[in-house]
Amino acid sequence: MPLSKISPAETILIDLVHDLRQHLGNIETSAYCLGMLSDSAQPRAHGYLRTIEQQVACAESRLSEAGAAVSCLRAQRAEAAEILDLTKSTTSAVT
Repeated sequence: MPLSKISPAETILIDLVHDLRQHLGNIETSAYCLGMLSDSAQPRAHGYLRTIEQQVACAESRLSEAGAAVSCLRAQRAEAAEILDLTKSTTSAVT
């Protein structure tokens, strides 16, 4: 779909998903680095790192679902526009 046909709401959602993925990547990398540094840390610290990793994975999954939903909506809009265009061209050919 051409960029001009993307609604402002879709643009905001696309940008939001992208930006949040960037932040989650940074959090995931930070948790990994902390895990590498904390081999001798208390077991409780490792539990917190696992929690962070699980929450990042959950958030990634939700973002993937949101991105798929936006793509689906865009495809539906494009299909509806094609049907409308086809109807207009068929009607104009008949009249």
